[in-house]
Amino acid sequence: MNREIIAQVVYIIILAIMIISALWVMYDTRKRGLPLMEILAWGLFTGVFFGMGLLLYFYWRRKFPDFKNPRP
Repeated sequence: MNREIIAQVVYIIILAIMIISALWVMYDTRKRGLPLMEILAWGLFTGVFFGMGLLLYFYWRRKFPDFKNPRP
């Protein structure tokens, strides 16, 4: 295979992973009942800062209040 083709395939795979992780984080924050602007902010942050954004979301996810199921 040509190096340019391999580079294009790897680039598309990385973009797909970034988009999928951003969509998953947006779905998870929506499921938790967070406001729309926070859902969009977390989705954009996770998509742009792929590795770091996803790790920070996993870390801070426990600290979010669960609006749908509040703890007593």
